[in-house]
This record gives sequence, C-alpha cells and structure tokens, in this order.
Amino acid sequence: MPPDESTLAPAVPPSLSLTDAERAALDAATAYARGHDLAEPAESGYLDLLPDARRNVLRRLVGGLLRGSPAGLPPAITLSGPTAELPADAPRPLSGATAERLLAPLDLPDERSAVAVLPCPASGSAIVVAVAERHGYGRVRLIGDVHRWTPGGADRVDHPNELVEPLNREGAFSTGEQARRIGAELDESVANLAFARLARRRFADRVAGRDASIPALAEVAPAADLASSLERLVVEGHPFHPAAKIRRGMSPGAALAYAPEFTGRIDLRFAAVRTDYVARPTATGEESLTDRLYGAFEGLADAVEASLPAGRSPEEYAIVPVHPWQYHHVLPDRYGDRTADGRVVPIPEYSRPVTPLLNLRTVVPCSTDRTGDSPPHLKLAIGVQTTNVVRTLSPQAAHNGPRITDLLRSIEKRESFGRLGFLDEPAATCYHAPDGPHPEGECFDDARHLSGLLRESPYAHPLVSEEAVPIAASSLLARSPATDRPLVREFTDRYAETTGAGVESFLTDYLETVVPEQLLLLSKYGIALESHAQNTYVVFDGGRPVATLIRDFGGIRALDERLRRYEISVETYPDSDVAADGRRDLHRKLYYALFQNHLAELIATLSRHAPIEESTCWDLVRAECERTFDALRADPEAPDRWIARDEEALFAESAEHKALTAMRLRGKRHEYVTSRVPNPLAR
Repeated sequence: MPPDESTLAPAVPPSLSLTDAERAALDAATAYARGHDLAEPAESGYLDLLPDARRNVLRRLVGGLLRGSPAGLPPAITLSGPTAELPADAPRPLSGATAERLLAPLDLPDERSAVAVLPCPASGSAIVVAVAERHGYGRVRLIGDVHRWTPGGADRVDHPNELVEPLNREGAFSTGEQARRIGAELDESVANLAFARLARRRFADRVAGRDASIPALAEVAPAADLASSLERLVVEGHPFHPAAKIRRGMSPGAALAYAPEFTGRIDLRFAAVRTDYVARPTATGEESLTDRLYGAFEGLADAVEASLPAGRSPEEYAIVPVHPWQYHHVLPDRYGDRTADGRVVPIPEYSRPVTPLLNLRTVVPCSTDRTGDSPPHLKLAIGVQTTNVVRTLSPQAAHNGPRITDLLRSIEKRESFGRLGFLDEPAATCYHAPDGPHPEGECFDDARHLSGLLRESPYAHPLVSEEAVPIAASSLLARSPATDRPLVREFTDRYAETTGAGVESFLTDYLETVVPEQLLLLSKYGIALESHAQNTYVVFDGGRPVATLIRDFGGIRALDERLRRYEISVETYPDSDVAADGRRDLHRKLYYALFQNHLAELIATLSRHAPIEESTCWDLVRAECERTFDALRADPEAPDRWIARDEEALFAESAEHKALTAMRLRGKRHEYVTSRVPNPLAR
C-alpha cells in the first residue's frame, strides 16, 4: 500500500542547501555543462559533483590538522583498529569514553583500518575519521565519513565549514576574523573543485573512443604545446592544501574565462609605462623585456605608438605584459590617475593568444613565425589569492629573477650539469615609482600589480632533444580522462614498452634524474631550489626520464657562506627571502619541496596505483641520496662538514614539515609554521 501523500515531506531542491559560494558558481557551472552537453538537466552536472568535492576538501582539512599540529589543538590520538583502547590520559571529553562507542559510527571497511581522533576539549567533542593508509612524512589517506563525536552521540560532518566553529573555540585561529575568512575559503574551494571537475568530465567525453596515449590526451585539452595541454588536466589544485581551489577575487564567470581547466586560450594584454616609472632588470647580455616583446609579437610596436598620448614617443615607454583579468579589474582603479596623465597607457586595440598554466599567472604564447616553436613563457601579475597568497609579481621577484639567472649560469659553467637545467628568467619590467627601492607600502603594491617577467621555454633548453618532451611533474599526478589512472602510469607503461623493465626500474631512473644534482647544488654551493611538483619539468625521451628542468626562482634560497667559497654572490632586492639565514633554511626549502612534496606525492601515487610497495620506493630514494653524498665526499671542493650536516638533516628520525593548514589557520603567508613528522628516509 503506498504511503499517504499528505504525510510525505516535500522534496527539497539540492540548490536550497548550497552555501553562498556554491550557489555563486551554480549559474556558470550550469552554462558550462549545458554548452558541452555534460548533464541533463544541465545544473545536475555541478550539483552531483558537490558532495564528493565537500568530502575531498573536508579530508584535506582534517589531514592537515592531523599532520600539522596547529596551535590550540591537543595532539591527535591514533587507534590501530576497532579493538584499540583510548589512552588513560585522553583529554576531556574522551576520558572515560570507550573505543567501541567512539568508532561505532565510522562503519570501518575492515579491521585493518586505523582511526584518527582529534580531541576538541573546549567544545566537548572530538573529530573522528578512519585512516586507510599512512604515507611518507606523516601524510594520511582518509576514507569514509568524518564524524564529530560527543558523549551524547556522533554526527556526520558533511561540509568542511562545519568544523570552523569548534576549531575556533579551541583557539586554532589567530582571530575570529581569520576563522570567518577560512570558512569562506573552504566554501569557495568546495565550489571551485566541483566546478573544475566538470572540466574533467568534458575531457573524458572528448577522449571517449580514442586511444589513451599521451599525444591523444594532449588533444583533448588543446594548448600551446604538449606540456601545457597535460598541465590543463590538473584540476584538483594543491595536493594537500585545504583551500586548494580558492581563487579569491575571481568570480566563477571569470574562472570560466581564464582558468586553465576551462580554456586553453586567453588574450594577453599590454600596457606601456613611462620609463621614469619602471624598473627593467635584465640578466647579463640579455635584451630588455620590452625589446623581447616587440620582437615576439608582430604589430605590438604599431599598436603602442597609436595608443600613446600626443607628443609622446615609444622610446619614452617600457612595455609590461598584462593578464586580461588584471587589465580589466585592476588597472582601471589602481592606475587610473596615472592613466590620465600618461604615465601608464593601456593598449586597448591589441592582444595576443596565450595558454594559461596551472598557477593562472604564467602563460605560454602560441607559436608564430616570430617566436618559433618554443616561445618564452611570461609570468604576470594577477590580484587573485590562490592557496595562501595573492599571485601578484613583487619587485623582489622582478629584480631577483635576472640576478639569480646570472648566479645559476655561473655555477653551470663550473659544473656542466648533465641532467639538471634551469629555465632562465632573463628580463623583467615592473611599475616602479622614483626614489626606490620600495619593499613595502603603496609603492610596493603599485609595483607588484603591474609587472611581468620573461622565462625560457622548456622546449628551448639544451637538455630537451628534438625527440624528448618536458612534462610538469604535477601533471604526472593528474588522472587520465581516458583511464582514470594517474598519468604517471601511462609513462610507466611507455617505459616498460621501451626498456622491458618495470616500475621499480622507472623510479630508479626518475630518482637518478631528479635527485643528485639538486643535492650537489645544496651541499656544494648552498643553493636550495623550490623544486616541488609544479615547479619541476621532467624530460622524457622514449619513455625514459632523462633530465630535470626547474622553473620559478621566486622561492630559491642561497647561503652566502657557501657561495663565498667560490667567489660567487648574488645581490637581491631589499626584503627578499633569497638569502638563507643558515643551513636549516636551506634544508627546510629543498627537503620540503623535493622530498615531502614532489617525491612523496609521486611515491604515494605509485604505491597506490602500481605494483610497488611504498617502503621499497623510499629505500630507492635513500640509496640514491647515499650514493650522491658519497660522490660529493670525493669532490675536493665540497667541504665534508657541509655534506655531513646536510646528510644528517635529510636522514634524521623526524623531518620538519611545512604545515600549510596550520599556517592558513593562523593567517601566515610567508612565515613558516612547522611540525615534526616521521621521516621515511631515516636510517
């Protein structure tokens, strides 16, 4: 007998339970889904993806809390399984609770699962979640639902913003305002992640019926080149930052127009700035950025001349490449008075097609007769916050890029690296009021919002032969829209076809390519590269990794004590972070970026999706590092005491972890918050 219809609750449209950020993205997501026939009705494509996006961001947040030990929170408790018992000194409200009651709502998939418990004494509760796997450096893979447990029962947490209030009561945030800000960031990250996953669905539709080869995958996300195409497949954002997909300041409609997951082409704009209001640093022997832009873009010189105020000559101006979002949203307000008096001149009738890369602000011009097949990349200013910082381009970055280029070139001449290359930053231009430098204040903000930097294309580097292809390491972690496997599995399969060897041999070759010369640069010269997965290109030839290229010198650290031994130095812009304040600063930079970020993410992915154990992977890493340190000790120019200290830090029982979640809770952007995590390289 059917139920009495009068007793049935009315159906609630999913859109009524959305957060403000999720609702703000709904219209743009609906238009995108309708335009590409992704769902029927069109809005269901986005709404269906929201629950998993909420779970994903929630797990990133909880994983960051467990790993980063934020101030104000008691230490997490780990229970090895359903039969484990809580420690006798467990804080309130857990004291007296039984493990059975605590774990009952989790519906653990099997008895091997561990359980993480994060006490929240001030709110009389605890955050409880099952742990499927523990990876290197304390990384955890969480499964199932997150619950907020109280002595009266447990409630499932459905959205990460539900944890903001209890975390705030514990004192985890620096201020109440920061708590509100983080809540908004979590909301936006969920909305943007669900929106971005619509793009993955579109990529999957495009690849349907095709082979799963790398060239075929590049065709489903067309861009300036193959590497840029594969970078467009990275839609998840930062691998473990809870606000991985925020783009604060950029609307969902703007993301649709400019974000790489949605488009392979945006229109690069330009502005002319009077030469007495610009800085134009260049590396030794290099042309200015203005001359390079005139040489690369046909018609730019004529467009500039036509746009200048009457009586002004093009020789009186330098050219700054401008992101189109910045051109329309920032230039009119911030530089309005300078536009009126001719100090800043937007070029309204001229643009050129470029592909945006993963970080939004770096773009790759499309090839032309003038640029050839490997046009240089352009790093632009964009006043949009992603992860912890607004992605403008500071005067420090503009000035230091060419200077660090000179520094690295001088070392390359001494060392003749066989597998490590650097993508030069030979020229930059930024708005720069007279009487500088300007390391802070309004003049600093003016400089960082109107600036551009030239970067060498990976395809132009000598380590990239005609048959080889450079691939951003972050792309290797992205899931193939054809097979739903990580792209690195396509490369291991190609490697096996080429060499007849398996995953362990692939990883050995990868480590031989990525690790030794970066450790040499650290121990011998005191230079730590920020070689995380997004900053690293790995060059593949016939399926075999053969070289490493590092892009973005903004996060590099250099220790003057070690450089002086070779009569090398680098002069940086005031208040720059380049100068390391000791070897710990070097270790914190390279060991986090290369080992905790780049290699740890690759190894976690391989161990989950390929026939290899994670412990075996870390044994291979340790062996490669030991061989490298042994070789360095045989170099008479490298002091043994430096090598010993670097080796001791790398193989210590625990490692210093850059706690991104804890940094964000406290409102830290550039100042590190760290925690100690288990070191998989410990002997």
